[in-house]
Amino acid sequence: MRKFDFTRVLFLTASIIILFLGFLIPESNLAAIFMLVLIIILLVIFDIRAAKITKLSEDNPKVRTVRNINRMIMAIIVICFLFIAVTQNKSISSSKNNELIIVGLISVFIMAFGNVSPKIPFNRYLGLRLPWTIRDEETWKIAHKVLGYVSFPLAIIQFILVFFFSMDKVTTASILTWIAIPGLYSLRFYYKKMKNSV
Repeated sequence: MRKFDFTRVLFLTASIIILFLGFLIPESNLAAIFMLVLIIILLVIFDIRAAKITKLSEDNPKVRTVRNINRMIMAIIVICFLFIAVTQNKSISSSKNNELIIVGLISVFIMAFGNVSPKIPFNRYLGLRLPWTIRDEETWKIAHKVLGYVSFPLAIIQFILVFFFSMDKVTTASILTWIAIPGLYSLRFYYKKMKNSV
């Protein structure tokens, strides 16, 4: 029988609540504030329990890496939320400037996350969590190494393309590419490894 994992149950429940609020009450400011608070609480819990989640000792440098990534994510979420709250007043700045700032923040996040991704320890909560990457530690390492390689060029290309195409299309395409390249490469590696081990 599997041991009860409080952290996993908490993250699953909170994710369901966030999805429910996002899809069923999309226009409510109260729902958005509640989702922000819930996400920040989850990230704080993740920060506190990082050593247990990654199954490493508290003094392991990889735990510090996980915490730094987690804190970066918290900061970006708060900055984006504050930016959205401030720019709801249409007279503050033009729409194109807002798009450039948003794409700039996404590009910085992609570069920063890509820079630290090879250092992320094998875990089920933070990183490129695909079915094959969370089953095999070597596949996890390959996926995050490739993620690191593609992050800088992709972030720069994304920022340049936003001057020529709509922000929605550019960010969607770049994020999907950012996940697809290391995802497909690691899937190929995983199936070759499993085929050779049989």
